[in-house]
This record gives sequence, C-alpha cells and structure tokens, in this order.
Amino acid sequence: MNKLDIYKMILEIISEKNPKDFQELLDDTQKYQIVKDYIASDNPNQFLIQDIQDSVIGMINDGLISGIISPLKYVTLIKINGLTIEGFQYLKKLKEDDVEQQVKAILQTNDQPMNSKTLTQALASLIF
Repeated sequence: MNKLDIYKMILEIISEKNPKDFQELLDDTQKYQIVKDYIASDNPNQFLIQDIQDSVIGMINDGLISGIISPLKYVTLIKINGLTIEGFQYLKKLKEDDVEQQVKAILQTNDQPMNSKTLTQALASLIF
C-alpha cells in the first residue's frame, strides 16, 4: 500500500471524524477503499496496522497531529486530540491534484525512502 495514501487517509480521518484514540482511527479506516482492498488481499493485516501506527506516531512527533504516545510493555497506546494547524496545511496541500508526483520527485531527487518523516519533509518543502 502506498505510504502517501496512508498519510493522506490518516489526516483526512482525523480532520473529519476526530477519533479520540488509535483504535477509533483504525475503525474509521475500514470505510476507505484502499483499506478494503488491502484486507481483501492475501497480505497480513498486521502489516497495515503497523504502517498506520508508525505513520500516526511519526505525524505526532512531527507536529501534524496533537496526541499522546504511551508505550507499554505489549502495546503502544495513542491518544489523539486532533490535527494541528500544520496538519491542516499539509492536508490541504495533499488534496491538490499534482502533489503526489511532486512529492515522489522530491524523494527521488534526494534518494530517500517514502516514510512518514520523509513525506513530512517533502510536503514542507512544497508548502513553505
């Protein structure tokens, strides 16, 4: 699954549905076609959940999502307070038509993998 699609989906869900925690966010992802397609495939769902969790943690650390990360022995609890002003700016930019190609070009130029941190950096260079 495309990391940029996950990134955009997370921002959209938090903006529109305002989930209070990670489990509520996961429940809201079930309505998106990309998630339905992934679940219908033979890939283990655990990979999708881990990708979403890693993205949310990265976006909290990058200041796009206001939230609290509480690592426990067997799980990581994530409380979500909503998007920050920066998060709304990134979501607005992601809704533009050609942004995916621009982000991919920036990542290729800098020879960076696509993950939450590099996506945030690439989008920041387009916004600011």
